[in-house]
Amino acid sequence: MKVGYGLITTFHAHEGQQNELAKILLAGAEVLEDFPSCLEYIVGTSEQDEDTVYVLEMWTDEGRHRASLDNPDVKEVIERAMPLIKSVERNKELDLLGGKGL
Repeated sequence: MKVGYGLITTFHAHEGQQNELAKILLAGAEVLEDFPSCLEYIVGTSEQDEDTVYVLEMWTDEGRHRASLDNPDVKEVIERAMPLIKSVERNKELDLLGGKGL
């Protein structure tokens, strides 16, 4: 039985912009604290990929995730991040079935 919607995204930053992009995406996580439908928003980096930032999101449903993109505070974070992003890979959309934390 599906309990939520998940999304794994890879952001490829312009050279040398990984840390700044990660800071902006972490600010996005703070904005999402006010969204009860956002269950998790995790930002991470890897030393092996020095210009890449990974984001794992868990939402109650896909519709709430899409609706969040219309929020002015979320839009502002996206606008701040865009100049630092070279490309984006929406790696996986997941039907969340359960597990620790869900």
